Amino acid sequence: MHQMNPKFKKIRIRIFAIPITLVSLVIFFSCVYLDSVEYEPTVKAGEKAVFTMKVRLEPAVNVNDDRLVVAFLVPKIWNAAANTKVTVVTSLYPGSVRKMSLIPSGTLPKNAGGLTWEAALRERYGYGPNVLDDMEWLVYWSDDMESVTVRENFTADVKIETRTGPENMKVKLGFFVNHTDDGFSTDSKHYKVSYTDCFQVVDGEGIIIDFCEAHFNMFQPSNVTKDDIATIKFQGGVASNALDGEEDVYLCATAYTNTGKAYEVADRSENSKMRKDSHNGKTFSLTLWLGDYFKIPAGESITELKYFFSNKDGSKLVKEIAIDGSESLFITPCICK
Repeated sequence: MHQMNPKFKKIRIRIFAIPITLVSLVIFFSCVYLDSVEYEPTVKAGEKAVFTMKVRLEPAVNVNDDRLVVAFLVPKIWNAAANTKVTVVTSLYPGSVRKMSLIPSGTLPKNAGGLTWEAALRERYGYGPNVLDDMEWLVYWSDDMESVTVRENFTADVKIETRTGPENMKVKLGFFVNHTDDGFSTDSKHYKVSYTDCFQVVDGEGIIIDFCEAHFNMFQPSNVTKDDIATIKFQGGVASNALDGEEDVYLCATAYTNTGKAYEVADRSENSKMRKDSHNGKTFSLTLWLGDYFKIPAGESITELKYFFSNKDGSKLVKEIAIDGSESLFITPCICK
């Protein structure tokens, strides 16, 4: 048998906990199972990624007005709502590929306390095991409704085809399955959720946006313009560093523009002083309006930000540390247009 290159081998996730993605049929389910999600672990930037959810369902009563729901947790910068196709094939109708559509905006699951499907998923699961929150839940249900009878157990293969964004990335995607009659209750018999291992997008633009592992720096949102407000964090609790024990931490940053000019703010003043997130914590934040903070003139746009963190007198610095131990400035994980 031909041995597949392990870099591109198909991965199957076994589901033991609660994951992320919405789709629908029509049935009342006593038990819903998400046995696995199959996918390739590496995809090139801008190309199609395919995820197959292996679902099992055990109807509890005869019914014809319930829908199977699935949800998908993806990076916002993929613009996945406009670039995703979801279909389902069930053992009730072998070989019949049925389309699934985004649940209409504003649709409320019956047991989510007045929240929409997207808001309920966000509240319960957030952005899953990822360390950046630039993620969104997309929720789907099937276009067709099916009638089933009690104990007419069946399977459903939900196929999610989406196009990745242009950026290099590591991210843990989420998958969720439920049904409308349950409507996002707290009874885990009716829903399941799981996450991928660290899925990689390669051969794309810029440095790697790493949703999987925490770093000293965090910049959000990851896709901004000079007219946007962004937050930069120093996460000192990630590992021992030169600023351990410091109560005053400053951002020293330079914005580079499309004209080739550089605008630096490194004066360690109140303007660049970062705010401690909690009394005993080691995370400091600075929220700023980029164009105003760096005094970017009209007609120029930011193409890149580089920065590091410092104490008051500049004697202690924290920069990016490479595997070989060398230091460099932190760089924004995207091109700021």
